[in-house]
Amino acid sequence: MKASNTFKQEDNILTHTRLLDAPIDLVWEVWTTPEHIKEWWGPNGFSLTTKSMNVAVGDQWEFVMHGMGRDWYNKIQYIEVKKPHLLSYRHTGAAHEDYNFTVSVFFEEVDGKTLLTMQSVFKSKEIIEELNRKVNAIEGGKQTLNRLENYLISLVN
Repeated sequence: MKASNTFKQEDNILTHTRLLDAPIDLVWEVWTTPEHIKEWWGPNGFSLTTKSMNVAVGDQWEFVMHGMGRDWYNKIQYIEVKKPHLLSYRHTGAAHEDYNFTVSVFFEEVDGKTLLTMQSVFKSKEIIEELNRKVNAIEGGKQTLNRLENYLISLVN
């Protein structure tokens, strides 16, 4: 399974791939319901408070991530929702508009497991580098998916 856990950066695009040992419907549920997402969203040491979440095209998820000694206000506006195969959204809420980005998360069933591909598109490569310097963004993304994977293992076992 490790060969299917990859990360790459190509210019202004970050792509994370994970083969999760859980059925696609469970992975979708864990990604789209407040009671599950609070258990894993965010880097190590972060917690999450959802203000509102309605996973539908044009609707949004408003939440606060708590970590690094402060609160991080976020809003996700859903662009495309195709249960259980695709979530596409615009991630906003940063103090600076340039930090906002678009994400597409693809869920593919593979022999009872779920291949997750998460592609984040930023305004520029320089913005990614700046976010990485300021808040360790790339490692934070990897940690978030590690937390997702561990949470799914706890549910399946």
